[in-house]
Amino acid sequence: MPTADNLQITLSDADLQKINAALDTLETVLGPVLITLTGKEIQRLPKASDGTLPFIQQALLLSEQQPQFAPAYLDLPGLRQDLQGWEQLNAISRRLQPLATDLNSTTIKLGSEAYVTALAYYNAVQEAAKRAVSGARDAFQLLKGRFEQAGPKKAAAKA
Repeated sequence: MPTADNLQITLSDADLQKINAALDTLETVLGPVLITLTGKEIQRLPKASDGTLPFIQQALLLSEQQPQFAPAYLDLPGLRQDLQGWEQLNAISRRLQPLATDLNSTTIKLGSEAYVTALAYYNAVQEAAKRAVSGARDAFQLLKGRFEQAGPKKAAAKA
């Protein structure tokens, strides 16, 4: 059984097909209604939350019961629609967030495990190349490119 220190994950082709079909469905249904905001746009917007929800609901209720207080420029049906959409998408977001967080954590961990193992192999090949072990030099030449690419950036940063 895999541990948190040694994940062993293999998804079957059938599982990958199911996952991709579910993602396709999400993209098809949600894609047309979702927008993208920049960080600055998000920062400028007042934020709705569980704490503001009762206020929004009460304002909606009162605006429907006493519309005479609403300025003509207010879109009260739009308020109801925005609130309903926010509640629906917020529920979906809350359900997806833990899954996305765990997916990200698992992906980072698997990538780290793979990279650490690859580094250990690289170090062994490097040592074997220093000792002139047959075939090690060619393997080392193929692998060392990963670390040479960072070299010019470091040199430029020092200049």
